[in-house]
Amino acid sequence: MSGISEHRIGAIIPTFNRRGPLQKCLQCIAGQETGEKPFKMIPIVVVDGSTDGTIEMIREEFADAEIVEADGHFWYTKCINAGIKRAQQLNCDFVLTLNDDLIFASDYVRTILADYFSVERNSIIGSISLSQEMPRRITFSGVSEINALLKESNYLPKFSTVDEKNLSGMKRSVVLSGRGILYPMAIFEEMGLYDEKLVQYSSETDFTYRASRLGKAVWISYNAIVYENVQLTSAGAIYNSPSFGAFFKSLGNKRSINSFEKIIYYSIKHRGPVKGWMIALIRMGGVMKKFLANKLRIAT
Repeated sequence: MSGISEHRIGAIIPTFNRRGPLQKCLQCIAGQETGEKPFKMIPIVVVDGSTDGTIEMIREEFADAEIVEADGHFWYTKCINAGIKRAQQLNCDFVLTLNDDLIFASDYVRTILADYFSVERNSIIGSISLSQEMPRRITFSGVSEINALLKESNYLPKFSTVDEKNLSGMKRSVVLSGRGILYPMAIFEEMGLYDEKLVQYSSETDFTYRASRLGKAVWISYNAIVYENVQLTSAGAIYNSPSFGAFFKSLGNKRSINSFEKIIYYSIKHRGPVKGWMIALIRMGGVMKKFLANKLRIAT
């Protein structure tokens, strides 16, 4: 590798009181094997007011990790932005966004980096995500299109079982999930950071959708796989069967995946005030319908 410069990759991980899962994620980063494109991983952990010994664990076990301490009110989006700013200060060439519950193989980073260099420069590359538990289930497979009502068409049905040996190749994706997105640093210099009005959910969807609409190349890699803990990720989601009380409380919580405020803001932002309100009402009705249908399914 003499004479070949390393690509500096800032791996941004927001976290709050998940010392155990975070430890496993950092172990995966530490175990990455380099390939034809040499790289240096720089873990950037944004600790949002954790009280479970997270910071002490990082300092004791992962001395090369950068720690950004937040005050407990950053939540996901502001944490990601704080991580990007630190990565810029560290002169990183790329940012890789990760959730603290993810695990991945030792060839994951070299694979997604190779995919980046196989397509047009300054592309955004996302990862296919599967459940950690067996049988493997799809949690994100990429989106082929988004219609006028902001309905996403997934390449593979969410939570369908899959044989990961059959996963390979890349597809264009209109939006991406935040679980394993490789960004060239230049994209933030051009487009700015994540929208902090989307406090906890949809900010990565918003950013990649904006990129797609600006003509940027956005891809989903089936070669680069991340595995998520479905119970930890989006704990308030309908597929995790929240109680009636928890569900209805989540509708008014702007940090919830079910937040009506989030749905209204996102819809108006991408479809304008008139169409946006109409779409938001349809989507809010859809959230209610899915919740009730899930409860009826469980009851029977």
